Amino acid sequence: MVMVGCADSSVAVFYKNKESGKGWNTDNYKLVMLGKSMSPLPVSVITPVRDNVWVGYGGNIAVLTVPNIAIKETHVFTEGERALVTHMVALGTGVWIACRFSSVLTLLDSLSLQPLQQVNMEEVLKPVSISYGFTTLIRVSAVLCYNNLLWIGTSQGAMVTIPLKSLSPSTYVTEPPSDTTPMFAVRHEARISLHGHQGSVRYIIVAKYNSDDVTSCPRKMSNTSANSEVLLRRRSACTRIVLSGGEGYISYRDMDAGTLSTIRRGRIIRGFTDHCHMIAWDVSGPRTIVT
Repeated sequence: MVMVGCADSSVAVFYKNKESGKGWNTDNYKLVMLGKSMSPLPVSVITPVRDNVWVGYGGNIAVLTVPNIAIKETHVFTEGERALVTHMVALGTGVWIACRFSSVLTLLDSLSLQPLQQVNMEEVLKPVSISYGFTTLIRVSAVLCYNNLLWIGTSQGAMVTIPLKSLSPSTYVTEPPSDTTPMFAVRHEARISLHGHQGSVRYIIVAKYNSDDVTSCPRKMSNTSANSEVLLRRRSACTRIVLSGGEGYISYRDMDAGTLSTIRRGRIIRGFTDHCHMIAWDVSGPRTIVT
């Protein structure tokens, strides 16, 4: 099924054609109303969380059951006329949430919907604000949980990673993410990249690429010794990378604070007209492999 968030606080759910088995049934779809029709709030983000689907609309969060798509519960995350939940990423039993015009990331427990931790990106980036030429307020613009790391992109183009670890009573202990364990951010181990974007980071996603120029990574092949060898070779060649996209590219290693500030002021004056740049991050090591 495909879920589409609408501007009138509704979610449209489309299913595949049962008769033909191909395409989507656009005539018979399900519409779930989340808010009051007199004061609609736009649906801004939809993400799967454990056995449910979480929907952000305005400053609220609705938990929908699957597969019948019914409202299980709603939660007011933040209040205000301009409040808008913009990002939700889940890992274990925790969900990291960010809002529009905010520098704070909040970890919610997916079972109780209670806050467990907050990370303020202004505090994380404060040590490099001057050297990196940040002259405007820092806002969270992109979020991803991958490889036991919390990836954060900001409105200034900075890329930050923070390790995610399970929390024991006395110390942090690294463990694989599980369905019963929230993963907390170890703020003092945050790493600020020397590579970034000149404008706001628009997205951070995970993609698969083939390091040996193999065009495909099939999941199923006939069970012969020759095909098994090819399958193992192709799977070993397929690697996942993290991609970030934003306007412009910048290397903080090669520029001083004055140059960076001049570049940022010039972009604000003339507008963000540069083409979108993409940075590929090799998650197997602390280096950028493609820009």
